[in-house]
Amino acid sequence: MRRAAGAVLAAWVLLCPLAAGAAISTACRVPDIFLTFDSDLGRTERLVDRSAPVRILMIGPQPDRQALSDKKRSRLEVELSRRLPNIIFTIIDEGATQGLARDDFGRIRSAVERVAPDLIIWQVGTADALAATDPESFAHTLEQAADWLRGRNIDLVLIDPPFVPGVDHEHLYGRIVKQIDAVSDKERMNVVQQYGATSYLQSSARSPAEGRACMAELVAEAIVKAVTR
Repeated sequence: MRRAAGAVLAAWVLLCPLAAGAAISTACRVPDIFLTFDSDLGRTERLVDRSAPVRILMIGPQPDRQALSDKKRSRLEVELSRRLPNIIFTIIDEGATQGLARDDFGRIRSAVERVAPDLIIWQVGTADALAATDPESFAHTLEQAADWLRGRNIDLVLIDPPFVPGVDHEHLYGRIVKQIDAVSDKERMNVVQQYGATSYLQSSARSPAEGRACMAELVAEAIVKAVTR
């Protein structure tokens, strides 16, 4: 799942098929490669196969916290339920955080003991990019987290930082995205490529805000693709 850069990436994604799921709105369709995982979500897949409830823990500055109904269901929950209506999804939101990866890993360990999730969705890298965290230390934290969760049979999905054009620190995001990619290749970690997806949507004449508004749909699509393939 190596990423190309700049013009090479732009040319390459034009040759990739768009995510074909009828459930994705036209405005949010991106090349399928951005939503394809490197490994299975084994625990979540088994629960879905049995039509059992799925508990999802969300860590990091997720883009979907705005309520869509009177019951305060998150956009992610709505999108998952729309694709798998027979499954009850419970979203446990640990709240927005701008913490470094090592801080978030501590929160994950504490939350796992409290809420016993089946799947963790972790948006990671934004704070580390801005703080210029040592790349090896950042990678080691991700590897530790993946191993810790694997040992407890808990599925993990990472979301890398968004593409934010026109800001001075954009190049810092690009560096951390490459680091996440390298670790995910080595450890076969599952990553929703928000950076690539939002960059693609931006190049399609959509605003950055519109691109980020698509993320709940795209995360749900990636998860459902992984557990039903």
